[in-house]
Amino acid sequence: MDAIIREKRLEDCASVQKIITKSWQHTYRGIVNDLFLNSLTYNEEERIINSQKNFNSITNNELVLEINGRVVGFVKYSQADDLKYKDYGEINAIYILSEFKGMGYGKKLIKDAVKKLKHLGFDKMIIGCLEGNPANEFYKHLGGTLDSKRIFSRGGQDLVENVYVFHSIDI
Repeated sequence: MDAIIREKRLEDCASVQKIITKSWQHTYRGIVNDLFLNSLTYNEEERIINSQKNFNSITNNELVLEINGRVVGFVKYSQADDLKYKDYGEINAIYILSEFKGMGYGKKLIKDAVKKLKHLGFDKMIIGCLEGNPANEFYKHLGGTLDSKRIFSRGGQDLVENVYVFHSIDI
């Protein structure tokens, strides 16, 4: 397979929103209420329009995974907005379509995002992951240490998010 990781472009906004919908519905069924998960399909077009309207190639902080010309995953990174981790970078989101998981692409996306975080001046980072998400094990495998828990609210439901700290971002 011909796989590349590159900066997200305006024309990728629709693909990224569709990946979010599919990933949430696949990963969080039984964790997040079905009403919210189903609403992702209904408001997908609106999210695509908003994503396109708010896209700025200069301030873009997302990378996409493209396989054979098709965007099948993405990662979003930034400075952590949690005051407890004010000097940390953060992987805000990473999603890959289920048929491409387990092939090393997640680690490659994170490695490329880490390079971007280093370029922004960060030498440590956090990643949040909802309890019950199998990706918790992935973040531990990469060297993350469970540091805290925080509440993540979606669809009128309070969810527990594990926060993994990477004191060195040499992944």
